[in-house]
Amino acid sequence: MSISLKTISVLALSGALLGGCGSSFKDRTLYDGVAFKTKAKAVDKKVSLAAFRVEVAKASQSYEGARLAAHHAGVTYCLTDAGYGTSQIVWDVDPYDPEAELRLDGDTAIFHGTCQS
Repeated sequence: MSISLKTISVLALSGALLGGCGSSFKDRTLYDGVAFKTKAKAVDKKVSLAAFRVEVAKASQSYEGARLAAHHAGVTYCLTDAGYGTSQIVWDVDPYDPEAELRLDGDTAIFHGTCQS
């Protein structure tokens, strides 16, 4: 049984690519021991980039961690995506307020904020 050089090259490249995928997961920031998937985006880009929405998937893993992940995603959005150059945010539900009731859509926590200039 003979394996071609092309087959060996494809297998080696596939292994290298898969090896790279594992390291990015290990490098993710943990919030209360959980690596949350977050998504931050403008509510309406045509009106303003200041108003945004953050979604934190699988929030029930740790509601405290989901709050922290939402805050981080909001700060990152305001600083980089929206280009406001400040981490000052007015939140509809403050992620740092443990008494504030979370807005959930299934198992996804939803936060709305406005970047301040």
